[in-house]
Amino acid sequence: MIDNDVFLARHLLKGRQSIPAVYGGQVIGQALAAAAATVDASYKPHSFHSYFIQAGSVLKPILFMIDRVSDRRSFCTRLVKATQGGKAIFTSQISFHKDEPDAFVHQHRMPVVTGPEHLQNYNDLIEKYATDERVKPPIKQLLDYRLKEISPAFDRIFELRPVDPERYILGFNGKIEPRTYIWLRAKENIGDDPRLHQCVAAYISDCTMLETAMKPHTSDGFVPSMAFSLDHCIWIHSSDFRVDEWVLYENYSPVAKGSRGFTEGRLWTRDGRLILSTTQEGLIRSATCKNDLQKI
Repeated sequence: MIDNDVFLARHLLKGRQSIPAVYGGQVIGQALAAAAATVDASYKPHSFHSYFIQAGSVLKPILFMIDRVSDRRSFCTRLVKATQGGKAIFTSQISFHKDEPDAFVHQHRMPVVTGPEHLQNYNDLIEKYATDERVKPPIKQLLDYRLKEISPAFDRIFELRPVDPERYILGFNGKIEPRTYIWLRAKENIGDDPRLHQCVAAYISDCTMLETAMKPHTSDGFVPSMAFSLDHCIWIHSSDFRVDEWVLYENYSPVAKGSRGFTEGRLWTRDGRLILSTTQEGLIRSATCKNDLQKI
């Protein structure tokens, strides 16, 4: 904090190696952390709605300004505006709720998938499949891109293990549905503060959603020229979880149209509790589709 309800983020993580754009998930997590710092600890975040206005840069700090929209007996609302050089790059509205007894309870049943101890690390799989002779040229191009572009800092923080990796990465084993399952965890112990685990979950919730929307098309040869998150929403159903233990992230994209892909996500604990739901719409363009719009 540098002033009342004003926070500065200096240590920023690239989303890709070749350009200085900040990873969108980091902005999400930092916005949640900044808003939470202005709310009593008895209030817990349950709903987060955000828009990416333009790409942020890792070359200059991000200023997070908090507007205390409402403080009530059961709920608090915060509006977060993130700026660089005086220009808005991101906005979010976040609602916090005091714990209440359950009036009623239900949830989806957790998908039955292979456990993480029987799966390989995502980056190890990418390196392995990049030299696989079965891989189609468009997929090979995407694998080479990931090896070159994905920030090594991300892999130092998190471990990702996709379920059914040949289908997830290569599009083998039949027609590909826009649905993915991947186990995630932070590599280091991040302490016992539930808010920190919520912020880290928000941080990583952005990492697979655009990719899921493209799955059926990349396996058929589609190569994106641009992929950019437009908005991102999170609902936190429970604060009783740890992101330094394995959680399963399920993504499904019900529709893609007008160069926009829409994806829904669910985050599960190993014991089958649905702890977090997400939605995201992203801009996905192709070099083969003529478009005079060079910038977002």
